[in-house]
Amino acid sequence: MKLNQLKYFIAVAEAGSTTKAAEILNLTQPAITRGILQLEMEIGVKLFERLPRSMRLTRFGEAYLRHARSVFVQLDNAQAEMGYLLENPVEEIVIGAGPTWLRATLPEVISDLSRAYPEVSIRVRGGYDEQLLTMLDRGEVAFVLTETSRNRMRSDLEQEPLIKCEYVVAGRRRHPLAGNRKVKLSQLLNYPWAMPDQAVSALDRLRGLYLATSLPAPEPVIRSTSLNFILKLLASSDALSFVVRSSLQDARQDGIVSIPVASEMPVRSAGIVKKKGTWNSPVVTQLAAMLRKSCQANPVQ
Repeated sequence: MKLNQLKYFIAVAEAGSTTKAAEILNLTQPAITRGILQLEMEIGVKLFERLPRSMRLTRFGEAYLRHARSVFVQLDNAQAEMGYLLENPVEEIVIGAGPTWLRATLPEVISDLSRAYPEVSIRVRGGYDEQLLTMLDRGEVAFVLTETSRNRMRSDLEQEPLIKCEYVVAGRRRHPLAGNRKVKLSQLLNYPWAMPDQAVSALDRLRGLYLATSLPAPEPVIRSTSLNFILKLLASSDALSFVVRSSLQDARQDGIVSIPVASEMPVRSAGIVKKKGTWNSPVVTQLAAMLRKSCQANPVQ
């Protein structure tokens, strides 16, 4: 079997005829026909039904097409890797990650990866959902760790959910509402709100929570690009914020807790988001595998 036979086969399958395939490949129609016949003889099955003016894949042809395409994907990936290794004698991988990942799963995984690949330079860029997608679109990162439940309209993205994240209302341990068992949404409106500046997804969900009950949504009076600043602020005031539960993991030592709200809190899925068809180095592939394993042990954060 020769690669040109596979090229002819794919071209005919996509064009629907040997004549059109010959035009696309800038070859003669007899050359294409001869290549297809040789391929069929070698594998021992008919790949096409010969119609008066077209060629239609048989069930064998449909199955073979998947494998034939994968051959060229692998060859393209091999070429990409060779180019990558030539340009990067010392490998550097760059990923983007949201606050949930930066505080919980990622530090331990990156530490393990660094021990396994001490020669590799690892860069982690932090940000919120929209910022991370912008990094991805610009080709600045191999992949990002961010929300996967709101990007279904992006057909150019490959998304792999790994964890579930529950939103909570956060406040100080001695907050006037902290001792209540079931706080009503209306009660939360009596206090100022502070939110991370780029937490668009969280703010949208908070507004949706109030919209569902016909109540006016709280508007943050304090914003910051730093989640740490917001959490520190909560510790010294009666302000409230709306964050995923894992954000409070380190903040509990500062006296930050979740306020028990009577309404059901939103949950979002998050995981690996990358551009479809992009080549990943072996180290990036290993990092993704390590993240999957870590998240399987802790799927709700």
